[in-house]
Amino acid sequence: HAPSTESSMRSSRAAARSVTASARQTLVRAVRSEWIKLRTLRSTWVTAVITLVMTTGIGALATVITSKPEYFGSGSWKMAILGAPFGQIIVAVLGALVITGEYSSGQIRSTLAAVPRRTRVFAAKSLVIAIWSFLLGVISLLLSWLVAAPFMGDEAPSFSDTHIVGFIWGTGLAFAGIALLSLGMGYLVRSTAGAITVVVVLLFIISIPLSLMAMKWHWAANVSSVMPSSVVQSVTDPFTVSGQTTWADTNPSLFLTHTQAVLIFGAWVLVPLIAGWFVFSKRDA
Repeated sequence: HAPSTESSMRSSRAAARSVTASARQTLVRAVRSEWIKLRTLRSTWVTAVITLVMTTGIGALATVITSKPEYFGSGSWKMAILGAPFGQIIVAVLGALVITGEYSSGQIRSTLAAVPRRTRVFAAKSLVIAIWSFLLGVISLLLSWLVAAPFMGDEAPSFSDTHIVGFIWGTGLAFAGIALLSLGMGYLVRSTAGAITVVVVLLFIISIPLSLMAMKWHWAANVSSVMPSSVVQSVTDPFTVSGQTTWADTNPSLFLTHTQAVLIFGAWVLVPLIAGWFVFSKRDA
């Protein structure tokens, strides 16, 4: 009976190792878990629909209206990104909800029990929301072009134009950046309302008083030009063709070059994100 007992023990150990291996956490499994949580939330699909409607609808409407020969004609496609700021607000809301919703419901404890390594949780959430937001931006601009083109007749632009493609991937990158900025704020303040308020103020509200102050003080114009609401346009309009914003590359009197604006936008995304990771890794759930 000894050989059969030893064989049985080996089988039991092999089975235990198999179970342990299957239960081992990896980044891929953490990402899959975060994706399941994201796609099963009603707020994910509600915000997605609102983003598509706002970004696509406003962009397509502006493109069609300005396609008249007395306006921009074939150059009206440059108006397609007019809806992007509204979409940025919505992805900012979603970016905050991804983490603050877990804190408010207490689900964050279950998340950390399943994936004890906080850096892995942080990386998985960041990756999932960034990809989702990027796709929302890309799809929004694609739909804007597809909706507007049939109404523009001979003025419809060719999709082979690299500037149009730049709008599409640029808007995707801007959406991903704004979502990550909001996610970082969510980790810092642990409040949905607080995170959204901070991001909306940075993106839109603070630019109003700064624009008024810029009429009198030059320093206010410089401060306004480095705010997220300004530098994000260097990403949504990577080839600077819309005419909404110009940079020091073509106008030396301005404060920033296009490259500097892109780098500053990256800093606006990374600083809150890194700060959020530091606080999340050190603070109790």
